[in-house]
Amino acid sequence: MMFEKTNNIYQEWINNKSLDLELKEILNNYNDEELSAAFGIKLEFGTAGIRGVLGAGPGRFNIYTIKLVTISYAKLLQSKYPNDLARGVVIGHDNRHNSKKFAQIAAEILTSFGIKAYLFKNNEMKPTPVVSFATKALNAIGGIVITASHNPAIYNGYKIYDEFGCQLIDDDTKIIANYMEEINDILDWTYKTDNDLLETVDEKIIIQYKDMIANLQFYKNQPRDDFSLIYSAVNGTGTEFTPPLLRDFGYKVIEVEEHSFEDETFKNVGNPNPEFDKAWEIPMQYGQKHKDASIMIIQDPDADRIGCAINHNGEWVRIDGNQTGPLLIEWKLSQLKLANKMPKNPAMYSSFVTSDLGDRIASETYGVKVIKTLTGFKWMGSEILKEPARNLNFVFAYEESYGYVIDSSTRDKDGIQAATMLVEAAWYYKKQGKTLIDVLNELFEKYGYYYTYTENLNFKPEEIKSKVEPIMKKLRKEGFDSLGGLELKFAEDYIDGLFNMPGQNLMKFYFSEGSWIAIRPSGTEPKVKIYFVVVATDEEEAKTKCESLKNSLKDFLEI
Repeated sequence: MMFEKTNNIYQEWINNKSLDLELKEILNNYNDEELSAAFGIKLEFGTAGIRGVLGAGPGRFNIYTIKLVTISYAKLLQSKYPNDLARGVVIGHDNRHNSKKFAQIAAEILTSFGIKAYLFKNNEMKPTPVVSFATKALNAIGGIVITASHNPAIYNGYKIYDEFGCQLIDDDTKIIANYMEEINDILDWTYKTDNDLLETVDEKIIIQYKDMIANLQFYKNQPRDDFSLIYSAVNGTGTEFTPPLLRDFGYKVIEVEEHSFEDETFKNVGNPNPEFDKAWEIPMQYGQKHKDASIMIIQDPDADRIGCAINHNGEWVRIDGNQTGPLLIEWKLSQLKLANKMPKNPAMYSSFVTSDLGDRIASETYGVKVIKTLTGFKWMGSEILKEPARNLNFVFAYEESYGYVIDSSTRDKDGIQAATMLVEAAWYYKKQGKTLIDVLNELFEKYGYYYTYTENLNFKPEEIKSKVEPIMKKLRKEGFDSLGGLELKFAEDYIDGLFNMPGQNLMKFYFSEGSWIAIRPSGTEPKVKIYFVVVATDEEEAKTKCESLKNSLKDFLEI
């Protein structure tokens, strides 16, 4: 299908004399399919801000995206904090294409609106959780991270925090989106930087963050020089923090050298998402070489997520978010109880698509109140904010997608916190002659075998309406009474809101024997995510049930 070059927006871009030269060249080299993608859609807010493929046009991520969002965010801040603009906005970025440049532009635009902007020293890259922490620690009115988190190298993104270091919830992003719609001259829009309003984040904030991480340890003064681990930053922001901290704590850290330097192309990584096999290829080679290492940690580029593999009986076994979370929950809560430091009315947060195993450990064994939320730490952060009124005290928050918060001084996923606590747990259990796989198996014996699997149905951004929406429509319109030989007990549709949460395009199906599946379009990528949580007596039975569910669902959806 030929792209119609009479498209008004395309004409505005191609004929604009002040268009960024790099984008002009990209635009001139686009084929019809790329032009349709670049001008057939507009980037919108998803689960964690705005993300998109880098390139020219309103459907791609570029300097005009940065300008459009930052202008609109500045207007929101002026309306919400007219007398507090001097408190400022903290701005950080990851290692991706143009991230440093985009962060600088965002800072300069904010100052043009009379809003103080904090950049880190030399505008160097910083992990997402450090930006969240700094926003709260500096009593700023907001924060920005230029990052596409775990997405492939062709992506970049824009994440926004409120004054508590929590991602903006939909009420605020809708206001920003409305402001964005009102701006018609973004290609020619100019600004004047107020350099007096540009500040550098004080080094003491970084020290405070590192102190918080150190204090997560339960056995910080015991020798650990006999414990080694393998670490990968996937060429992202984690290198500055995670390996030095773990070495300070006494561990021997073996860094994956090919992943230890800043690289916007991820050429040695492929896909920098720790959920996927590609990121593990070189680290696993290190695992074969360093057979005395006990655990392998992979963070994503902005260090808000971690993946983990355990050296168990001489083989490296990867564990997913639905296994890592329960291990961290069991570790933290058992140690709080042992030290008699469990807070009164403890509360834990997990998403609707996260396995029940962690919930059961927290509630049944440790008496922790479990609060379920929509996908995205913005929802957990907003619920944590209600704790004083509810007389609750935070102990843990997590999602199945490899994201954990252990100390709520950060209100977004923190892979540095998680790495610190997970490594200490592995060290502790090794002294008892066990690996984390042994501990996980003990949890399965107590609560039942939980097997989880996530299927990703990937599409192009321009296919969301033609391919993604029909899947959700079929589930709502037709439904099913059984699937894969399992009887449906009941279904939940979250589109209009459930359990005190706003509406989200999510369907969840519960089966009579305790298993369930959940289906939702991703809020950060053009894909449909299908979550399988299967309860059985052992791994073999669970995998068989899961495979049957998968095949039956594909037949039902005709995919």
